[in-house]
Amino acid sequence: MNKKKRKNQKGFTLIELLAVVVILLAISVMAISSISAAIERNKDKQDNAKKEVLISYGKLYYNDHKNSFNGLSTAVINIDELTEEYNLSEEEFTDPYGEIYTGCIKFHIDYSGVDSDWVYSDNNCEPQHMLLAYVD
Repeated sequence: MNKKKRKNQKGFTLIELLAVVVILLAISVMAISSISAAIERNKDKQDNAKKEVLISYGKLYYNDHKNSFNGLSTAVINIDELTEEYNLSEEEFTDPYGEIYTGCIKFHIDYSGVDSDWVYSDNNCEPQHMLLAYVD
């Protein structure tokens, strides 16, 4: 009689439930890794965009202070100088990872007056040879 009752009972076995749980976990792991990779890519894009904004401030600073560069075509501008000059909020000079930009803007102006090679740098912000001006 016990055997008849078991055959009539409806439901899932323990093995079936475990299989479903394992499948759901595998799907969750794939989704989480995919989402975290997308978040990381977006943070990198935001970081590059913020550096482009800092470079724009560097160009503005150069145009406002051409006399202090004494006609030099290559120079370094500290981020600190930009934040003081243009009253940048902390959000404007903080990267997407919560770190404050402490580097500099390096640039080279060619002899025709056309700008080129404007870059943000986290290191090597000291002038490296006589042609560089250090604006502080």
